[in-house]
Amino acid sequence: MKTEPPVRRAVFIDRDGTLNELIYSEEHGIVDSPHRAEDVRLVPGAAEFIIGVKALGYLVIVVTNQPGIAKGSLTTDELQRINRRLESLLAQRGARWDELLYCPHHPRMHARGVTEFVAQCDCRKPEPGLILEGARRHAVDLSRSWMVGDGISDVQAGRRAGCRTLLVTRLKIETIERFLSLEEATPDYTATDLFAALRIIRDVTADSSG
Repeated sequence: MKTEPPVRRAVFIDRDGTLNELIYSEEHGIVDSPHRAEDVRLVPGAAEFIIGVKALGYLVIVVTNQPGIAKGSLTTDELQRINRRLESLLAQRGARWDELLYCPHHPRMHARGVTEFVAQCDCRKPEPGLILEGARRHAVDLSRSWMVGDGISDVQAGRRAGCRTLLVTRLKIETIERFLSLEEATPDYTATDLFAALRIIRDVTADSSG
């Protein structure tokens, strides 16, 4: 039986720091992902970005590392509450993702670690497992798709999966280049915010269709 090739395209997008703001954790003294639903705040342009890329015909699949589950600093119930809060804030502005996939693993055991989630896996970015799983579930052509995020691990995961990659950062490209010595870390495009990221995807999509 002949298998039909995938025909859909998607924007895979990071969650923390890309769709929702990072927060300062007093407990750990670092800027981190929100650990409570009430701390979730949208990044400016998050809803507009999702609405815009869906209007171009892309699925939107959120792919996020959540190592707090393995570290014992976040429960799966708390994570679901955070995800529902983010989903609700976006929906209030007319934006909806098609799926959210997360990696609960971390390769090292921590003091409060949960043994079952301490593992070397293929779903923790920079590995491409979450993207590949999203593509499998939705019959996505990765060569016509994007990975968008604010970190080098997002770029690496996207490149390993075969997507176009777009790094959202306020750093100038000359500064970024100092951090791009890692393998597969150079993005195809950079944008200062999600508004600029949407313009890039819109322009590239129009050129590809022309």
